[in-house]
This record gives sequence, C-alpha cells and structure tokens, in this order.
Amino acid sequence: MMVSLKGHRALVTGSTRGIGKAIAIRLARAGADIGVMGHQSSGEPVAEEIRSLGVKSISVRADVAESLQVKRAIAEVNEAIGTIDILVNNAAVSDYQYRSGWELQEQAWDRMCDVNLKGVYLCCAHTIPSMIKGGWGRIINISSTSGINGGTSGIHYAATKGGVIALSKALALEVSRYGITVNVVAPSKIDTDMFRQMNPGERRKKTIERIPVGRLGRPEDIAEAVAYFTGENTGYTTAQVLVVSGGY
Repeated sequence: MMVSLKGHRALVTGSTRGIGKAIAIRLARAGADIGVMGHQSSGEPVAEEIRSLGVKSISVRADVAESLQVKRAIAEVNEAIGTIDILVNNAAVSDYQYRSGWELQEQAWDRMCDVNLKGVYLCCAHTIPSMIKGGWGRIINISSTSGINGGTSGIHYAATKGGVIALSKALALEVSRYGITVNVVAPSKIDTDMFRQMNPGERRKKTIERIPVGRLGRPEDIAEAVAYFTGENTGYTTAQVLVVSGGY
C-alpha cells in the first residue's frame, strides 16, 4: 500500500533526471507537493509531469554548494507550494576523469566535497529551522555503497559519500527531539546516465554479472526506498542506512 504524503511538501535536489527525478515523481504519486531543484538543466519538464498528477510543483535552480543560491531556492519553493517538511538530498557529482588518488587534482577534490557533502549540509541547514517550528520533518540523504566499502569511483567520491553517512547519523541525534528523522539510502550500480558514462560496454556487462539479482538497479528502486523513510509511521526509524544494491 502506498504511503500517503498528502499535505506534505518535499524538496528533491538533483531531480531533473535519473534517481532524483524518480524520487520526485514517486513522492508526488503519494500526494506530496514537490520542489524540483537542478543546477545546470531546467527541471520544468519534471515539474510539469508532476503537476499532471494533481499536486503542486515548482522548478528552481541552484548550485547546492553555494549557500545564497540554496537559501533563495528554498525560499522560492516555500512560497510556491508551502513550507518544506520533506528534504531529499540527492544532488551529487562524479569525476569521469579520475585515474588514481595520487594523481587527483585539488580542484576536483574541492568540487566533489563542495557538492556532495557541503551541499547536503547547506540544504539541511536552510530547511531544518522550519521543520523544528512545525514539529515534524523527514530528511533522506542519498549516499552510496562507495561511502561504506570504498567503491570504484574515486577516493574523493568515497570520502564525500562516507561523510554523508556520518553527517546524517550525527544530525539525526540532534534533531530527533523535534520530530525530525534523518536517514540514508545508499545505492549501488543503478542504471543512470552517470553509471553508463563511468561503465561503458564490456565493463557494464561484467558488473551486471556480479550482481546477485542479475540486473542493474533502476532509479525507481531508490525512489521506493526513499518513500519508506518519508512516511508518517516511520518516526521511530532514524540514523539508519538502507543499502539498495541487489545484493552486490
């Protein structure tokens, strides 16, 4: 049975495509009004699709690594659909040029940390005060199995995704008294544009062969895991990490 989110307002970062788009649509189907946030590409097509489901939606642009942009975008969402009480931090970058940790450029390290980790912090910082005021909130941060086992996407990617898990656990302890939960979904091997660019041709085929369920994950698999953590009845579940990996 689908959890009802009618009367709730969700912001999903990095939701113009892929996993973020699937999450935004899944929460909209559950009845939530949705703020679609992207950086380089417009989220208006996603917002239009969401509005066709009978809920409110607005598309905003922001670089999650820039505090003033995040603050402005959140204010726009709050004004358009109501105060955000569900936050999904999905925005992230990867490094297609990565070769090894000792050849990593400092600029690449900084950008990865700014978006993947600082971006989570900033979005949380700008939404939690209103959640505290409302006495209820759900924060779901998208990490990766790379943040648990190191992965194959680079030391900077693994470090930021591990940081998301640590941040989430610490933050959950601070906000639990206000009726706010903070949880993590950690995907692995999801069939997105990012994954296909990092794993072309034969490499992708060999990866699939190592997945016990016999296929890549779908963005909708991650969306379903996120939806679980948003429910009214999951208030006793916080500081948890749900791995969605097909047993990989």
